[in-house]
Amino acid sequence: MKNLLLALLFILSIHTVSQAQNNSPVFFPSGIVVGSSPGALNTPTGYKLYVADGILCEKVRVAAKSGNNWADYVFSPDYKLRSLKEVNSYIKQNSHLPDVPSADEINKNGIDIAENQATLLRKIEELTLYMIEQQNKIEKLQKEVKRLKKR
Repeated sequence: MKNLLLALLFILSIHTVSQAQNNSPVFFPSGIVVGSSPGALNTPTGYKLYVADGILCEKVRVAAKSGNNWADYVFSPDYKLRSLKEVNSYIKQNSHLPDVPSADEINKNGIDIAENQATLLRKIEELTLYMIEQQNKIEKLQKEVKRLKKR
């Protein structure tokens, strides 16, 4: 009986390897592997799907478990917006925006799409606040110029 089980496991492993080499989906208890990639006969830890060579689709929906990480808090009165001077200093020192992963980090760790979208929205909302601040300064300066011209 033991030899029969070993033979069945061997046949199943050969079938699994041949499926992976033929780019057919391979189903494992840990997840699904599509396509072949050296050593990719199992899904990476913490993931249920691995697709070699990428995915092409027309639409993707990423569902967040909660809205707590969404960037609406940027418009809260107690949100601490960095000064442009601080942002400029950070960029000069790190060659990327604060709270945005560097290219090296992305190359090493990949990117969480939902987290990245929330980060990009936060940056857009921060830019909006900077623009409003700049517009208020421009209007104030225009009033001052107009006042000075009347003299």
